[in-house]
Amino acid sequence: MLIKWSDIHSVNVKEFDEQHKKLVEIINEFFANGPDNKEGLQLIIGKLIEYANYHLENEEAYFKKFNYEEIANHTEKHNFFRHKILEFSKELNQVEGDAIFKELSEFLRDWWIMHINKIDQEYSQFFNQHGLF
Repeated sequence: MLIKWSDIHSVNVKEFDEQHKKLVEIINEFFANGPDNKEGLQLIIGKLIEYANYHLENEEAYFKKFNYEEIANHTEKHNFFRHKILEFSKELNQVEGDAIFKELSEFLRDWWIMHINKIDQEYSQFFNQHGLF
């Protein structure tokens, strides 16, 4: 389930690509941890929450700075991720490791790949036009 970064994931904004790479690295750390070490999973989820919030807030700051017309829609997707990952973090303490690990693994892989490859691609040209490369 590991995610391999490649140029197809690039949004043509170096700052965001570097942040996306770091997120992929954290997600891969989660996959590598496996379901049996709940304490390790919680630490990784905490790291993911912290770094994802940093990244999402960074994108949102640029949305505001450049008056991105899709800010509400894009921020709503960010908020969905924030909410869902907090739910998973709480469930991790209450559910068997295997079940939550599989569900969370699929969510992380699918959400981030979809988000980076589709949703974030929508702002690529907009930011490039505003001098972000």
